Amino acid sequence: MISNHISYIALWSKELQVNRSVFANLLGLPIAYEDENVVVFQTEGTQLVLQRAIDADADLDGTIQFGFEVADLDGVTKSLENGGQMITVNREELELDQRVTVLRLASGQKVEFIGK
Repeated sequence: MISNHISYIALWSKELQVNRSVFANLLGLPIAYEDENVVVFQTEGTQLVLQRAIDADADLDGTIQFGFEVADLDGVTKSLENGGQMITVNREELELDQRVTVLRLASGQKVEFIGK
């Protein structure tokens, strides 16, 4: 139903520039995209996303989020719902003709499933 490939890992932090420096300058990871609130590093197969934890997202400081690309987002969402899982975002529209379903694990972490 989903691939065994993690599409991205996101690290939320109030210290975005400090963490950016570690990955870009010390470790030499190439930056694929950057703005004032996010830095995306392209590694082999999986993106590393540094996300600024500010304002409404300030409580996410120090958390990790990850996502999977899926071929059948509706099927994955239905399976999760039928299994009694808590869906916090149900097939929200994204840019580039993609949609996302966000699963909130019992321990509080979020897992995104991205598809068409």
